[in-house]
Amino acid sequence: MGNTQENTSQVKAWAVLSSLILVVASLGAVRASVQESAAPPQSPKPEAQVTPAEIEIYKRARTLIDWTPRQIREFPLLHKLQPAGSQDQLPMVLERVGQTVTLLFHDFPQIACDEEVFSEVFPDQRYGRLTKLAKFRYIAIPRPMGDFPGFEEYRTDPKGNPLDAGRLSDPVLITSKYTSTILYLSPADQQGSRFRHFGTQPMRDRKCHVVGFAQVPEKVRRVGTFRVEDKRVVLLVQGLAWIDYETSQVLRIMTWLLAPRTDIGLGVHDSTVDFYPVQPSGFGRVLWLPRDVEVVTSFRGRWFKNTHHYSNFKLFRVTSTVKSAE
Repeated sequence: MGNTQENTSQVKAWAVLSSLILVVASLGAVRASVQESAAPPQSPKPEAQVTPAEIEIYKRARTLIDWTPRQIREFPLLHKLQPAGSQDQLPMVLERVGQTVTLLFHDFPQIACDEEVFSEVFPDQRYGRLTKLAKFRYIAIPRPMGDFPGFEEYRTDPKGNPLDAGRLSDPVLITSKYTSTILYLSPADQQGSRFRHFGTQPMRDRKCHVVGFAQVPEKVRRVGTFRVEDKRVVLLVQGLAWIDYETSQVLRIMTWLLAPRTDIGLGVHDSTVDFYPVQPSGFGRVLWLPRDVEVVTSFRGRWFKNTHHYSNFKLFRVTSTVKSAE
């Protein structure tokens, strides 16, 4: 009886929270939304533009590119870092990882996989922590815009059916677009960011270059958006990339906001994307794709945490049937 009452209270709490929050966010290569399209658009949507007022917000931001040695030592994920003595290696590292990303995008087929999303919401003291597990089919399709690489990423239910946006049982905030995260390091995107070589550090028994990046508001081409009710703002990011010293494959990308958007109540939107070698069923080559992702968001006093896991990668094919008129 006690468990039934507790489950009923959680369902009611999710319903209340769903009715209060209707947010669509697109954070560069990351998008959070209450619903996903059941089918990919026919062509990529044009990127949003940074307004003069937003440029002023981001120009004042203090970024990791200017961290002091003490700030680097105190950053928890860099405690095993061997600091770079100079920036002499940075051009070579960026050129090689840019080539790796270009080859990945060039060889990328249409991919489908299974996705599990474990969501935690901390709405207020009344409800405490709410949790929800959702399962989807996740699809990624390469769709460049001229010389600018891009992916369309969307969801269906596990059977391939369109998602019902009205289901209150779904997580309140669904984050996505993690295949696209790798594009922060593409040659086209490198032109819109500042970079810094922090040094080398082991990850998964591999020696890695650690490179920091911060988008430049006057130059960036790939921007994110966050829409609350009728207002849409542009989000820019900074972050760290762990790049294999020998192969130039990207093992991890961590991003956070270039500057908080206190004007809409968005204080935090952090993501950590871990890439692993995967050979999709029906495909003859290995691709480095996101397998595990963690996202933490603070919006208007509420905290959201999503943990994604991707598995069972395979080629995605669309079939159609033509029926003759009777």
